[in-house]
Amino acid sequence: MSPLDLVRSRDGSMSLTKLSAATAHALAAILFVRLQWSSPFNETLWMLYMGVAIGHAITDKTAAQVKDFKDKKLDVTAEAMKAPE
Repeated sequence: MSPLDLVRSRDGSMSLTKLSAATAHALAAILFVRLQWSSPFNETLWMLYMGVAIGHAITDKTAAQVKDFKDKKLDVTAEAMKAPE
């Protein structure tokens, strides 16, 4: 896996959505590390970071599964509505 896979679409082109997500995640991680470096260990800060990261991953995976389910349902409906040949 290449680091460029983080910003490439399936067809190999640059995905601005993936680029902005990777940038936001990197900046959030840098911010949290910087905040932590300049002060004593803050458990609340890291619990918040982990909660947001896990919540985002769950939401993203759930949305992908719902979209896949709806697409399959539309395909089945479209096949059923085709006129018999």
